[in-house]
Amino acid sequence: MIKFFRRIRQQLLSENKFSKYLLYAVGEIILVIIGILIALGINDQNDQRKNNASEAKYYCKILDDFEADKILREELKLEVDKKVRLSKELMLELASGEKDKRFLVNKFLKACRNNTYVPRKTTYQDLVSTGNMKLLRDESIRNSLIEFYSQLDNKLISLEENREELIKEFYKILNTSIDFGAYEFEYVNNLIGAEVLATIPENDWHKDKSSSYYRNFQKILIFNIGIADRQKQHFEIINTLMEKPYKQLSNKCKAE
Repeated sequence: MIKFFRRIRQQLLSENKFSKYLLYAVGEIILVIIGILIALGINDQNDQRKNNASEAKYYCKILDDFEADKILREELKLEVDKKVRLSKELMLELASGEKDKRFLVNKFLKACRNNTYVPRKTTYQDLVSTGNMKLLRDESIRNSLIEFYSQLDNKLISLEENREELIKEFYKILNTSIDFGAYEFEYVNNLIGAEVLATIPENDWHKDKSSSYYRNFQKILIFNIGIADRQKQHFEIINTLMEKPYKQLSNKCKAE
């Protein structure tokens, strides 16, 4: 094709048809420009198709994150309920005087165990870190996601503060672990061995209602119940905050 156009230009020049040559050259330039514009248009269409595919993919991936996160919170709520149940049982068992210290301290450890809530934010973080938030052309969804994740971060701070408060109270009693009986924890007991355990003096604080350990044991269990209730409240608030973007994403993914 290039050789063909070159032969035409050479023929026009050899015949001294300069005006026709000039007209032909302008026409050739116009054809080249049209070709470039068509190529750019095709590239733009391809880029737009890719962006549309990426946009739809991001909507559905965030929805997947939401789904997994809802399941995680429900599992954690069950654990919170278990913590409350164990704490209440322990207070009654302590008061009854029928359980030995080993049973009480091991159940106490289970009741106060607190799993950290780590939400799935991978897709949203990827959008933010790569600058791809602009791919989400639905302004309503984009704003809903920004607001939700901002509120979620605030709730995570509150949850972590509550967790740290519980840990602080828990370790107050463990700072005197020998008298309290932390060596009775099953995993510690197995590490120490029977011979070493026999050298540790007994402290039957669980039978003495005037003992500071007895009172602190009750205090931490009550505190544990309160913290657990706060956790559930935060999870419910997160569920409420998620409702709007969740519905928007669900409708968007169904439409794709």
